[in-house]
Amino acid sequence: MTRERWHGTLLVLTAAAIPIGEGLALGLGAALALVAVWRWRELRWSSLATSPAGPVLAGLAVWAACGLVAIVIGGEGWQKPAELGRWAPLLLVPLVVVSATGVPAVWLDRAAKAFVMALAVACFFGLVQYLFNVRPGEALWRSDAGLAAQGRIPGDASHTVAGGFYFHRLRMAHVTALGVGLLVARQLFAVLGRRRRFVELGLLVVMSVTLLLTYTRGAVLAVAVAALVSVTLASRRVRLAAIAGLVCAALATVAIPSVRERVVSSGSQEASDVRSLIWSQAIDLIADHPFGIGFGNYAAVVGRYFDAVEPGFASRTYPHNIWLAAWAEAGPLGMGAYVFAYTAFLLACLRHLKAVRNSRGRAAAGTGVFGVIAVLVIGLTHDVLFHNAVALAFSGLVGLTLAFLARDAAPEA
Repeated sequence: MTRERWHGTLLVLTAAAIPIGEGLALGLGAALALVAVWRWRELRWSSLATSPAGPVLAGLAVWAACGLVAIVIGGEGWQKPAELGRWAPLLLVPLVVVSATGVPAVWLDRAAKAFVMALAVACFFGLVQYLFNVRPGEALWRSDAGLAAQGRIPGDASHTVAGGFYFHRLRMAHVTALGVGLLVARQLFAVLGRRRRFVELGLLVVMSVTLLLTYTRGAVLAVAVAALVSVTLASRRVRLAAIAGLVCAALATVAIPSVRERVVSSGSQEASDVRSLIWSQAIDLIADHPFGIGFGNYAAVVGRYFDAVEPGFASRTYPHNIWLAAWAEAGPLGMGAYVFAYTAFLLACLRHLKAVRNSRGRAAAGTGVFGVIAVLVIGLTHDVLFHNAVALAFSGLVGLTLAFLARDAAPEA
Protein backbone atom coordinates (compact mmCIF):
# COMPACT_ATOMS: atom_id res chain seq x y z
CA MET A 1 0.00 0.00 0.00
CA THR A 2 1.38 3.41 -0.97
CA ARG A 3 1.81 6.28 1.50
CA GLU A 4 -0.99 8.15 -0.19
CA ARG A 5 -3.35 5.21 0.20
CA TRP A 6 -2.36 4.77 3.85
CA HIS A 7 -3.12 8.42 4.39
CA GLY A 8 -6.53 8.28 2.73
CA THR A 9 -7.48 5.05 4.48
CA LEU A 10 -6.66 6.46 7.91
CA LEU A 11 -8.66 9.61 7.12
CA VAL A 12 -11.69 7.45 6.34
CA LEU A 13 -11.20 5.16 9.34
CA THR A 14 -10.90 8.14 11.70
CA ALA A 15 -14.17 9.57 10.39
CA ALA A 16 -15.89 6.19 10.73
CA ALA A 17 -14.60 5.68 14.28
CA ILE A 18 -16.02 8.92 15.73
CA PRO A 19 -19.62 7.64 16.17
CA ILE A 20 -18.32 4.29 17.48
CA GLY A 21 -16.04 5.43 20.31
CA GLU A 22 -13.91 8.43 21.12
CA GLY A 23 -10.96 6.32 22.30
CA LEU A 24 -10.75 4.51 18.97
CA ALA A 25 -11.15 7.80 17.08
CA LEU A 26 -8.39 9.49 19.10
CA GLY A 27 -6.06 6.57 18.41
CA LEU A 28 -6.73 6.66 14.68
CA GLY A 29 -6.37 10.44 14.70
CA ALA A 30 -2.91 10.03 16.25
CA ALA A 31 -2.03 7.50 13.53
CA LEU A 32 -3.26 10.00 10.92
CA ALA A 33 -0.93 12.62 12.40
CA LEU A 34 2.01 10.20 12.21
CA VAL A 35 1.31 9.53 8.54
CA ALA A 36 1.17 13.29 7.92
CA VAL A 37 4.61 13.61 9.51
CA TRP A 38 5.79 10.61 7.45
CA ARG A 39 4.68 12.45 4.29
CA TRP A 40 5.91 15.85 5.48
CA ARG A 41 7.52 16.85 2.17
CA GLU A 42 4.59 15.65 0.08
CA LEU A 43 1.96 17.82 1.80
CA ARG A 44 1.34 21.51 1.16
CA TRP A 45 1.58 22.91 4.67
CA SER A 46 1.26 26.43 3.28
CA SER A 47 -2.43 25.64 2.62
CA LEU A 48 -3.06 26.13 6.34
CA ALA A 49 -2.39 29.85 5.82
CA THR A 50 -3.47 30.46 2.24
CA SER A 51 -6.73 28.49 2.10
CA PRO A 52 -10.05 29.46 3.75
CA ALA A 53 -8.66 27.65 6.81
CA GLY A 54 -6.14 30.45 7.45
CA PRO A 55 -8.34 32.88 9.43
CA VAL A 56 -10.05 30.05 11.32
CA LEU A 57 -6.77 28.49 12.41
CA ALA A 58 -5.27 31.89 13.24
CA GLY A 59 -8.17 32.60 15.60
CA LEU A 60 -7.83 29.21 17.27
CA ALA A 61 -4.05 29.66 17.60
CA VAL A 62 -4.40 33.04 19.35
CA TRP A 63 -7.08 31.62 21.66
CA ALA A 64 -4.85 28.64 22.56
CA ALA A 65 -1.85 30.91 23.16
CA CYS A 66 -3.90 33.13 25.48
CA GLY A 67 -5.11 30.08 27.40
CA LEU A 68 -1.53 28.92 27.95
CA VAL A 69 -0.29 32.38 28.93
CA ALA A 70 -3.19 32.68 31.40
CA ILE A 71 -1.83 29.66 33.26
CA VAL A 72 1.19 31.82 34.15
CA ILE A 73 -0.58 35.12 34.87
CA GLY A 74 -3.80 33.72 36.34
CA GLY A 75 -2.28 33.25 39.78
CA GLU A 76 -3.49 29.68 40.31
CA GLY A 77 -0.61 27.75 38.80
CA TRP A 78 -1.50 24.75 36.63
CA GLN A 79 -4.04 22.76 38.58
CA LYS A 80 -4.81 19.89 36.19
CA PRO A 81 -2.47 19.61 33.19
CA ALA A 82 -4.43 16.57 31.98
CA GLU A 83 -7.41 18.85 31.32
CA LEU A 84 -5.50 20.30 28.37
CA GLY A 85 -6.33 17.04 26.61
CA ARG A 86 -9.93 18.22 26.30
CA TRP A 87 -8.80 20.54 23.51
CA ALA A 88 -6.62 17.96 21.72
CA PRO A 89 -9.45 17.00 19.29
CA LEU A 90 -9.31 20.51 17.78
CA LEU A 91 -5.94 19.56 16.29
CA LEU A 92 -7.98 17.47 13.87
CA VAL A 93 -8.98 20.67 12.01
CA PRO A 94 -5.52 21.53 10.58
CA LEU A 95 -4.67 17.83 10.28
CA VAL A 96 -7.66 17.17 8.00
CA VAL A 97 -7.06 20.34 5.97
CA VAL A 98 -3.42 19.56 5.27
CA SER A 99 -4.18 15.87 4.68
CA ALA A 100 -6.55 16.92 1.90
CA THR A 101 -3.57 18.34 -0.01
CA GLY A 102 -1.91 14.93 -0.14
CA VAL A 103 -4.77 12.64 -1.16
CA PRO A 104 -7.20 12.69 -4.10
CA ALA A 105 -10.52 14.46 -3.50
CA VAL A 106 -12.34 11.11 -3.56
CA TRP A 107 -10.94 10.36 -0.08
CA LEU A 108 -12.76 13.40 1.31
CA ASP A 109 -16.02 12.04 -0.10
CA ARG A 110 -15.27 8.64 1.41
CA ALA A 111 -14.52 10.16 4.82
CA ALA A 112 -17.83 12.04 4.85
CA LYS A 113 -19.71 8.90 3.78
CA ALA A 114 -17.90 6.79 6.38
CA PHE A 115 -18.96 9.17 9.16
CA VAL A 116 -22.59 9.14 8.01
CA MET A 117 -22.77 5.36 7.67
CA ALA A 118 -21.09 4.73 11.05
CA LEU A 119 -23.42 7.25 12.66
CA ALA A 120 -26.40 5.53 11.02
CA VAL A 121 -25.31 2.21 12.55
CA ALA A 122 -24.96 3.94 15.94
CA CYS A 123 -28.44 5.42 15.55
CA PHE A 124 -29.98 2.02 14.72
CA PHE A 125 -28.28 0.62 17.81
CA GLY A 126 -29.61 3.58 19.82
CA LEU A 127 -33.15 2.84 18.67
CA VAL A 128 -32.71 -0.79 19.74
CA GLN A 129 -31.50 0.43 23.13
CA TYR A 130 -34.58 2.59 23.51
CA LEU A 131 -37.13 0.07 22.26
CA PHE A 132 -35.77 -2.90 24.25
CA ASN A 133 -34.39 -0.99 27.25
CA VAL A 134 -30.83 -2.25 26.69
CA ARG A 135 -28.33 -0.94 29.26
CA PRO A 136 -25.03 -2.82 28.92
CA GLY A 137 -22.99 0.38 29.08
CA GLU A 138 -23.90 0.97 32.71
CA ALA A 139 -21.51 -1.80 33.77
CA LEU A 140 -18.70 0.57 32.79
CA TRP A 141 -19.97 3.28 35.15
CA ARG A 142 -20.85 1.48 38.36
CA SER A 143 -18.57 3.86 40.25
CA ASP A 144 -20.07 6.97 38.67
CA ALA A 145 -23.82 7.38 39.10
CA GLY A 146 -23.74 10.67 37.19
CA LEU A 147 -22.43 9.03 34.02
CA ALA A 148 -24.80 6.10 34.37
CA ALA A 149 -27.71 8.54 34.61
CA GLN A 150 -26.78 9.94 31.20
CA GLY A 151 -27.93 6.64 29.69
CA ARG A 152 -31.44 6.95 31.11
CA ILE A 153 -34.43 9.16 30.39
CA PRO A 154 -34.35 12.23 32.67
CA GLY A 155 -37.04 11.74 35.27
CA ASP A 156 -37.47 8.05 34.39
CA ALA A 157 -34.42 6.11 35.54
CA SER A 158 -36.04 2.79 34.60
CA HIS A 159 -35.80 3.37 30.85
CA THR A 160 -32.84 3.77 28.51
CA VAL A 161 -32.40 6.62 26.05
CA ALA A 162 -31.03 6.16 22.53
CA GLY A 163 -27.42 6.59 23.65
CA GLY A 164 -25.72 4.70 20.81
CA PHE A 165 -22.28 3.23 21.37
CA TYR A 166 -21.48 6.09 23.77
CA PHE A 167 -24.25 4.97 26.17
CA HIS A 168 -24.50 8.69 26.87
CA ARG A 169 -27.41 10.82 25.71
CA LEU A 170 -25.56 14.16 25.48
CA ARG A 171 -22.65 12.83 23.43
CA MET A 172 -24.96 10.91 21.14
CA ALA A 173 -27.32 13.85 20.67
CA HIS A 174 -24.61 16.39 19.88
CA VAL A 175 -22.76 14.13 17.43
CA THR A 176 -26.07 13.13 15.80
CA ALA A 177 -26.98 16.81 15.41
CA LEU A 178 -23.89 17.23 13.22
CA GLY A 179 -24.83 14.17 11.16
CA VAL A 180 -28.34 15.56 10.71
CA GLY A 181 -26.76 18.79 9.50
CA LEU A 182 -24.71 17.01 6.86
CA LEU A 183 -27.77 15.21 5.49
CA VAL A 184 -29.95 18.34 5.62
CA ALA A 185 -27.32 20.23 3.64
CA ARG A 186 -27.24 17.43 1.08
CA GLN A 187 -31.01 17.62 0.69
CA LEU A 188 -31.00 21.40 0.33
CA PHE A 189 -27.89 22.11 -1.73
CA ALA A 190 -26.65 18.96 -3.52
CA VAL A 191 -27.81 17.66 -6.89
CA LEU A 192 -28.98 14.13 -6.10
CA GLY A 193 -30.55 11.36 -8.10
CA ARG A 194 -34.00 10.24 -6.99
CA ARG A 195 -32.80 6.98 -5.44
CA ARG A 196 -29.94 8.61 -3.52
CA ARG A 197 -32.18 11.44 -2.33
CA PHE A 198 -34.70 9.02 -0.83
CA VAL A 199 -32.01 6.83 0.75
CA GLU A 200 -30.40 9.85 2.39
CA LEU A 201 -33.81 11.17 3.41
CA GLY A 202 -34.46 7.83 5.12
CA LEU A 203 -31.16 8.11 7.01
CA LEU A 204 -32.11 11.66 7.98
CA VAL A 205 -35.38 10.42 9.46
CA VAL A 206 -33.57 7.70 11.45
CA MET A 207 -31.05 10.19 12.82
CA SER A 208 -33.75 12.74 13.65
CA VAL A 209 -35.83 10.16 15.55
CA THR A 210 -32.71 9.02 17.42
CA LEU A 211 -31.96 12.63 18.32
CA LEU A 212 -35.45 13.05 19.78
CA LEU A 213 -35.08 9.86 21.80
CA THR A 214 -31.90 11.10 23.48
CA TYR A 215 -34.18 13.55 25.33
CA THR A 216 -31.59 16.30 24.92
CA ARG A 217 -33.38 19.65 24.80
CA GLY A 218 -30.45 21.78 23.68
CA ALA A 219 -29.65 19.57 20.70
CA VAL A 220 -33.27 19.52 19.50
CA LEU A 221 -33.47 23.32 19.73
CA ALA A 222 -30.11 23.71 18.00
CA VAL A 223 -31.14 21.49 15.08
CA ALA A 224 -34.40 23.43 14.72
CA VAL A 225 -32.58 26.80 14.62
CA ALA A 226 -29.85 25.55 12.26
CA ALA A 227 -32.45 23.98 9.95
CA LEU A 228 -34.47 27.21 9.77
CA VAL A 229 -31.35 29.21 8.87
CA SER A 230 -30.30 26.63 6.28
CA VAL A 231 -33.74 26.66 4.63
CA THR A 232 -33.54 30.43 4.12
CA LEU A 233 -30.29 29.90 2.18
CA ALA A 234 -31.73 27.24 -0.12
CA SER A 235 -33.17 27.88 -3.58
CA ARG A 236 -36.86 28.66 -3.95
CA ARG A 237 -37.36 25.33 -5.68
CA VAL A 238 -36.55 23.29 -2.58
CA ARG A 239 -37.57 25.79 0.11
CA LEU A 240 -41.27 24.85 0.14
CA ALA A 241 -40.55 21.13 0.45
CA ALA A 242 -38.02 21.85 3.20
CA ILE A 243 -40.52 23.91 5.17
CA ALA A 244 -43.03 21.08 4.88
CA GLY A 245 -40.39 18.71 6.22
CA LEU A 246 -39.72 21.00 9.18
CA VAL A 247 -43.43 21.12 9.97
CA CYS A 248 -43.60 17.30 9.92
CA ALA A 249 -40.58 17.13 12.22
CA ALA A 250 -42.19 19.59 14.64
CA LEU A 251 -45.41 17.56 14.67
CA ALA A 252 -43.41 14.37 15.31
CA THR A 253 -41.71 16.07 18.25
CA VAL A 254 -44.95 17.05 19.95
CA ALA A 255 -46.55 13.68 19.12
CA ILE A 256 -44.34 11.83 21.62
CA PRO A 257 -45.61 12.89 25.07
CA SER A 258 -42.36 12.24 26.95
CA VAL A 259 -40.30 14.09 24.33
CA ARG A 260 -42.80 16.94 24.26
CA GLU A 261 -42.63 17.31 28.03
CA ARG A 262 -38.85 17.28 27.93
CA VAL A 263 -38.69 20.01 25.28
CA VAL A 264 -41.27 22.16 27.07
CA SER A 265 -39.29 21.82 30.32
CA SER A 266 -36.49 23.87 28.73
CA GLY A 267 -38.27 26.96 29.98
CA SER A 268 -38.99 25.63 33.46
CA GLN A 269 -37.95 27.50 36.57
CA GLU A 270 -35.80 24.58 37.71
CA ALA A 271 -33.78 24.57 34.48
CA SER A 272 -33.35 28.35 34.69
CA ASP A 273 -32.23 28.23 38.32
CA VAL A 274 -29.60 25.57 37.64
CA ARG A 275 -28.13 27.44 34.66
CA SER A 276 -28.21 30.74 36.55
CA LEU A 277 -26.27 29.19 39.43
CA ILE A 278 -23.61 27.72 37.12
CA TRP A 279 -23.26 30.91 35.06
CA SER A 280 -23.06 33.16 38.13
CA GLN A 281 -20.09 31.20 39.48
CA ALA A 282 -18.34 31.55 36.12
CA ILE A 283 -18.96 35.30 36.17
CA ASP A 284 -17.60 35.58 39.71
CA LEU A 285 -14.50 33.63 38.71
CA ILE A 286 -13.99 35.90 35.68
CA ALA A 287 -14.35 38.97 37.92
CA ASP A 288 -11.55 37.63 40.13
CA HIS A 289 -9.38 36.55 37.15
CA PRO A 290 -10.22 39.01 34.33
CA PHE A 291 -7.29 37.90 32.16
CA GLY A 292 -8.16 34.22 32.41
CA ILE A 293 -7.33 31.38 34.73
CA GLY A 294 -5.63 29.18 32.15
CA PHE A 295 -6.45 25.95 30.37
CA GLY A 296 -7.20 23.11 32.74
CA ASN A 297 -7.81 25.26 35.81
CA TYR A 298 -11.52 26.09 35.70
CA ALA A 299 -12.95 22.86 37.13
CA ALA A 300 -10.32 22.80 39.88
CA VAL A 301 -10.83 26.41 41.00
CA VAL A 302 -14.59 26.91 40.58
CA GLY A 303 -15.28 24.40 43.35
CA ARG A 304 -14.56 26.94 46.06
CA TYR A 305 -17.05 29.37 44.51
CA PHE A 306 -19.77 26.72 44.70
CA ASP A 307 -18.73 25.88 48.27
CA ALA A 308 -19.52 29.45 49.24
CA VAL A 309 -23.06 29.49 47.80
CA GLU A 310 -24.24 25.88 47.18
CA PRO A 311 -21.92 23.28 48.77
CA GLY A 312 -24.09 20.35 47.71
CA PHE A 313 -24.20 21.24 44.00
CA ALA A 314 -22.68 18.40 41.97
CA SER A 315 -22.19 19.75 38.41
CA ARG A 316 -18.99 21.74 38.96
CA THR A 317 -17.11 20.98 35.77
CA TYR A 318 -17.38 23.84 33.27
CA PRO A 319 -19.68 26.88 32.96
CA HIS A 320 -22.20 25.37 30.50
CA ASN A 321 -21.54 28.22 28.05
CA ILE A 322 -18.72 28.22 25.50
CA TRP A 323 -18.22 32.01 25.66
CA LEU A 324 -17.98 32.09 29.45
CA ALA A 325 -15.59 29.13 29.26
CA ALA A 326 -13.43 30.89 26.67
CA TRP A 327 -13.16 34.07 28.75
CA ALA A 328 -12.65 32.22 32.04
CA GLU A 329 -9.78 30.17 30.62
CA ALA A 330 -8.17 32.50 28.06
CA GLY A 331 -9.23 36.01 29.03
CA PRO A 332 -10.96 38.63 26.85
CA LEU A 333 -8.34 38.48 24.07
CA GLY A 334 -8.63 34.69 23.96
CA MET A 335 -12.41 34.83 23.86
CA GLY A 336 -12.25 37.44 21.09
CA ALA A 337 -9.99 35.16 19.05
CA TYR A 338 -12.35 32.25 19.71
CA VAL A 339 -15.31 34.30 18.45
CA PHE A 340 -13.24 35.35 15.42
CA ALA A 341 -12.52 31.69 14.52
CA TYR A 342 -16.20 30.76 14.55
CA THR A 343 -17.15 33.91 12.63
CA ALA A 344 -14.47 33.39 10.00
CA PHE A 345 -15.63 29.83 9.38
CA LEU A 346 -19.30 30.81 9.15
CA LEU A 347 -18.57 33.70 6.76
CA ALA A 348 -16.39 31.47 4.54
CA CYS A 349 -19.26 28.99 4.24
CA LEU A 350 -21.84 31.71 3.53
CA ARG A 351 -19.64 33.31 0.86
CA HIS A 352 -19.20 29.92 -0.78
CA LEU A 353 -22.94 29.28 -0.82
CA LYS A 354 -23.54 32.63 -2.47
CA ALA A 355 -20.75 32.55 -5.04
CA VAL A 356 -20.50 28.89 -6.09
CA ARG A 357 -22.79 26.69 -8.16
CA ASN A 358 -20.76 23.54 -7.65
CA SER A 359 -23.05 20.95 -6.02
CA ARG A 360 -20.33 19.38 -3.89
CA GLY A 361 -19.02 22.74 -2.72
CA ARG A 362 -22.47 24.07 -1.85
CA ALA A 363 -23.33 20.94 0.12
CA ALA A 364 -20.05 21.21 2.04
CA ALA A 365 -20.62 24.90 2.78
CA GLY A 366 -24.20 24.19 3.84
CA THR A 367 -22.93 21.47 6.19
CA GLY A 368 -20.54 23.98 7.72
CA VAL A 369 -23.27 26.58 8.24
CA PHE A 370 -25.61 24.06 9.86
CA GLY A 371 -22.88 22.56 12.04
CA VAL A 372 -21.45 25.79 13.40
CA ILE A 373 -24.91 27.24 14.17
CA ALA A 374 -25.94 24.03 15.92
CA VAL A 375 -22.78 24.02 18.07
CA LEU A 376 -23.18 27.71 18.92
CA VAL A 377 -26.80 27.21 20.00
CA ILE A 378 -25.97 24.13 22.08
CA GLY A 379 -22.97 25.98 23.46
CA LEU A 380 -25.19 28.61 25.04
CA THR A 381 -26.33 26.10 27.68
CA HIS A 382 -23.88 23.16 27.45
CA ASP A 383 -20.14 22.51 27.53
CA VAL A 384 -20.63 21.08 24.07
CA LEU A 385 -16.97 20.59 23.06
CA PHE A 386 -15.78 19.28 26.42
CA HIS A 387 -16.86 15.80 25.35
CA ASN A 388 -14.10 14.38 23.16
CA ALA A 389 -16.57 12.59 20.90
CA VAL A 390 -18.37 15.84 20.06
CA ALA A 391 -15.13 17.81 19.70
CA LEU A 392 -13.80 15.19 17.29
CA ALA A 393 -17.00 15.22 15.23
CA PHE A 394 -17.10 19.02 15.07
CA SER A 395 -13.37 19.34 14.32
CA GLY A 396 -13.65 16.74 11.58
CA LEU A 397 -16.67 18.55 10.13
CA VAL A 398 -14.83 21.90 10.14
CA GLY A 399 -11.68 20.36 8.67
CA LEU A 400 -13.53 18.51 5.90
CA THR A 401 -15.64 21.55 5.08
CA LEU A 402 -12.57 23.78 4.76
CA ALA A 403 -10.88 21.13 2.63
CA PHE A 404 -13.90 20.93 0.31
CA LEU A 405 -14.01 24.73 0.01
CA ALA A 406 -10.32 24.85 -0.87
CA ARG A 407 -10.67 22.11 -3.49
CA ASP A 408 -13.98 23.23 -4.94
CA ALA A 409 -12.44 23.76 -8.36
CA ALA A 410 -12.09 19.98 -8.74
CA PRO A 411 -14.51 18.36 -11.25
CA GLU A 412 -17.85 17.16 -9.88
CA ALA A 413 -18.08 13.51 -8.89
